[in-house]
Amino acid sequence: MESNLKVLFVAAECTPYIKVGGLGDVAGELPLKLKELGVDVNIVIPANKDMEVPTQYKGDFPVNLGWRNETCVVREVINAPVPTYLVDNYHYFGRSGVYGHRDDPERFAFFCMAVYEMLQHFDYKPDVIHLNDWHTAPLAMLIRENEREHPHFHEIALLYTIHNLEYQGVSGRNIFAMFGVKDVVFKTTKVEYYGCFNAMKAGLNYADIITGVSKTFSHQMLSPEHGFGLEGVVQSRKSALRGVINGINTSLWNPETDALLVNTYNSEGLLKKRENKRQLKKDLGLDEKDVPLFASVTRLVPNKGLDLLEGAAEYIVKEGGQFILLGSGEKYYENVFMRLMDRYPGSISVNLEFNNAKAHRIYSGSDFFLMPSRYEPCGISQLIAMRYGTIPIVHKTGGLADTVLDAGKNTGEGTGFTFATYSMDAFQRALKKAFGIYKDESALSGLIKRAMSRESSWEEPAREYLSLYEEARKENQKRKTKGRKTLFEEKGKGESHI
Repeated sequence: MESNLKVLFVAAECTPYIKVGGLGDVAGELPLKLKELGVDVNIVIPANKDMEVPTQYKGDFPVNLGWRNETCVVREVINAPVPTYLVDNYHYFGRSGVYGHRDDPERFAFFCMAVYEMLQHFDYKPDVIHLNDWHTAPLAMLIRENEREHPHFHEIALLYTIHNLEYQGVSGRNIFAMFGVKDVVFKTTKVEYYGCFNAMKAGLNYADIITGVSKTFSHQMLSPEHGFGLEGVVQSRKSALRGVINGINTSLWNPETDALLVNTYNSEGLLKKRENKRQLKKDLGLDEKDVPLFASVTRLVPNKGLDLLEGAAEYIVKEGGQFILLGSGEKYYENVFMRLMDRYPGSISVNLEFNNAKAHRIYSGSDFFLMPSRYEPCGISQLIAMRYGTIPIVHKTGGLADTVLDAGKNTGEGTGFTFATYSMDAFQRALKKAFGIYKDESALSGLIKRAMSRESSWEEPAREYLSLYEEARKENQKRKTKGRKTLFEEKGKGESHI
């Protein structure tokens, strides 16, 4: 499949320039694969003080924010594998940290307005704009509400991907006023949310196609439990909703070529994986004994299931295993796990940092990987773990349900262990299965090989997105045809009164 489509990919972060979470990986990897499929794809992201990348000036222009103008400076990353543009403004983006600022709603409102202006100032007319999460969603509103003034906007199809439904960009009506659209747009069927402006609703209500980052997550968004107050809006757009599982960079995450490992290996050379385990335990101060080694590489925030992970760590130690944690986040959870390490020296290693090299060695040297997330739209850690032959033990939700096949219920076919009920009892039952299979070398070897053989590249997801771009264009054509018909009918009614 090849394509001559022009796609503008708009996101708040993008690896390798700036990354906080999975969105950064998607923005850095999906467009690259789309380019290989023949798509003329460009990326646009906000600039950031933490970026260390050579750029060249492309232009600047004023951005009207309702009560004042701000200057947008556009720079292009030099020698980027995919043309990548940085939207810069010292006031909004001349600081560290992608998120977490008190004025985030205003910062990303400026970003959306700047991209909207770029579409008019630059000679790049996309067929599709691919928007991601709440930070970029208002751009869909700007495109659709300004089609009469800018007729070429009629031809642009909009695809909106939700990576995390919990964060919606809810702010005051003063932020809505910055976009300069008519007040009639501020209603519940479009962007109003309990008297506030909900940025994510703009993406949901204006996009031609909506995607979640896994099929299960897309279904879960329709429920009150996982809809975070927007389940009714998602339900109203159900016919436009699709699910596409993320991939991973299989060149970067490859145990056969990973330069960060003590020993590289494949599914036929698992003795080297065991050597990596021994070295990892030595480096982290764990007792050198032949017991199952469990690990978690995660942000320390509640939705990652840390209440279960705390109990799991104690259970693992009491059953004779060992546990490694790598990650940082909320101080409460950092203290919880540090106390556990103090209580069980030699059995628990807690590393409160983000350390890429250490993460690679943990994925390689551990036996089992824990992801008891309360919800997980897609998740990539379980994909990386399987790639390295480390068996995932996951809560059966979102992308975890779609990517990990339970070995207990699918003998000879499974790739990990899952538990359906979010409870310590259910998690412990899955851990017990892991302890059991560890004692059966033949069964464990088979499970590892199946996990390592799972296809997790961006090849298939990119082709799915390519098909969805075409579907979005068709939906946009239907919308335009319907709009012209409605306008004709209204004119006809008007003439009948003359």
